[in-house]
Amino acid sequence: MRQKKTVMLMLAMLLVLSVFLQACSSGDGNEKPANKATATNAEKTPEPDKATNAPSAEPELPPYEVSIVYFGTPQEDDALVEEKLNEFFKEKINATVSLQPIASSDYKSRTELMMNTGEKMDLVFSASWLNFFGNASKGAYLELDDLLEKHGQGIKKLINPLYLEAPRLKGKLYAVPTNKEITQGKAFTYRKDIVDKYNIPIDSINKVIDLEPWYEKFKKEEPEMISQYINGGSGNFGGGLVMYETNSNFRPIGPTPAKTPLFLIDYKSLDMTIKSVLDPEIVELNKNEIEMFRRFYEKGYINSDAGTSTTDVGDLRRQGKIWMQTAPWKPGADIEAQIADNNKYEYVSHVVEEPIVTTDLAAGSMLAISRTSKDPERAMMVLNYLHTDPYVINLFVNGIEGKHYKKVGENRIEPIADSGYGKTALFWVIGNQMINYLKPGQPDDLYVNWEKFNNEATRFPLMGFVFDDTKVKNELTQITAVVTEYKLIYTGAVKDPTKLLEERNKKLKAAGLEKVQAELQSQINVWWAENKK
Repeated sequence: MRQKKTVMLMLAMLLVLSVFLQACSSGDGNEKPANKATATNAEKTPEPDKATNAPSAEPELPPYEVSIVYFGTPQEDDALVEEKLNEFFKEKINATVSLQPIASSDYKSRTELMMNTGEKMDLVFSASWLNFFGNASKGAYLELDDLLEKHGQGIKKLINPLYLEAPRLKGKLYAVPTNKEITQGKAFTYRKDIVDKYNIPIDSINKVIDLEPWYEKFKKEEPEMISQYINGGSGNFGGGLVMYETNSNFRPIGPTPAKTPLFLIDYKSLDMTIKSVLDPEIVELNKNEIEMFRRFYEKGYINSDAGTSTTDVGDLRRQGKIWMQTAPWKPGADIEAQIADNNKYEYVSHVVEEPIVTTDLAAGSMLAISRTSKDPERAMMVLNYLHTDPYVINLFVNGIEGKHYKKVGENRIEPIADSGYGKTALFWVIGNQMINYLKPGQPDDLYVNWEKFNNEATRFPLMGFVFDDTKVKNELTQITAVVTEYKLIYTGAVKDPTKLLEERNKKLKAAGLEKVQAELQSQINVWWAENKK
């Protein structure tokens, strides 16, 4: 018996020793690494092999591929960038990513087809101008509040809270906006060499009508230049559709069929009464605009093909044919225009419209999670990295160091020409632009100025309001047809635009514009009673 006890004791000791040795030898594989602090805008940008801001891969996470469908032209080296991203995400969250860029001309139709057919997607670029709210109301995207709370704390720490108020339906979050400038003002942007040559007093020019003497001068002295370029063939009618915003406190609210603002509100009065384009005050503003544009067209200040042109104004700018244009403005906008023109020209701007934070602007660039995602939690983890990790977002936006760009400073790069990556602008599409590397010409304090700009921008009183068009879908279909039929009245290219405006307005009334206005007013009244601050 004593011998048997001795044997049993020895076996027990050997078992304990075996477990102890196994634990010592495999500690690196089972011990979870410490959670490192989330990167902030002020932190030093880490080198690629040091980039980390979250736990490494949890052993219990199975492999998963997160597809990222985004607004951008496919590039030669997409696969190389994808491979590098996969090295990172495999280590961190046992995931890979599938980059699926879609060119701008095809993006809306392609993604809506993918939604309608139930194709598997994870992260999907969306925006207010891509029918985000309509797609969200149809159930195309998942609610994100719980996912953001669980796996997106880094996003919540860095992004302006106003951004997370915009992409909501009935109080629920359906997308995470790109962290960039939260709004934009409108400006008249000029080529600096032209301003200097002619001594143009840009600070005293606040309306398009103020430019008429200069249009006349340039018609004589710079005949090869276009003073007021309009590309009506692509649906972009220059300043015409929104000039009454520049000249007053009116801002659009509600549906904008064929990109046309038909309903407006005076944001400074805090009177939530909606005006429409049938209101006498707005009719008069419209009449003055279209008559001015017709006069400009007849005098040759506007391009002769204004009604049919689809040429991008940027192409004409690079050819030296544009000396000024109406453009969105934010800190650094002039430098961005210069870079877009390959540093051929310098630009200076005068802001003519106060920046206002509206729902549409704050929801102008976002990533949602598709309802067809098989692992929404992993999709949110990837999204969190795109907002918090400088290595990940700069790899996605700028490519691979040494191949697609050269590092010339702690947070500054020089793109390598014709490198196979970087020709499509992804900085405003994906993640957190505030931790993007700076490029030549961009000031060191660019992102500091953006944060100040965001914090000081005026908040639209109906920020967060989204119109539900369920009860007026038929009317909006008819209204869209009318607006499209008469779109050229804002280009200057049609005779007797005032008569056409009167015809259009009669047809808008017959199509049910007043019914839509009444429904919009009713919804605003309810929203305002619940949300006014």
